Amino acid sequence: RERERERERATMADQWRNTTLNLQDKVVLVTGASSGIGREFCLDLAKSGCRIIAAARRTDRLNSLCNQINSLPPPPPPPSSSSSSPRAVAVELDVTADGATIDASVQKAWEAFGRIE
Repeated sequence: RERERERERATMADQWRNTTLNLQDKVVLVTGASSGIGREFCLDLAKSGCRIIAAARRTDRLNSLCNQINSLPPPPPPPSSSSSSPRAVAVELDVTADGATIDASVQKAWEAFGRIE
């Protein structure tokens, strides 16, 4: 019964994602991306066509996540996209750090795709 509910929720999430938002080729920065809900959020956004900037302190886990995302089957390209950049990049970020350190991490994130939506 529980598996049936999980499948139903997954189907509903897919339907919502496909009909409600056009996330194709949007660049998103996700903090806390190395584990838990942040990691799952990155995977779901990537499957919806987003480019991901995965940010957290644990770069080994971020690199693993980005490798997983970059190995996913590519979504159909949007008409205006000709980019061959990766779908996901890792950026070390400690949100409790001083402002200059955070600014440097955000700048690195920006440089990865030239924009953040």
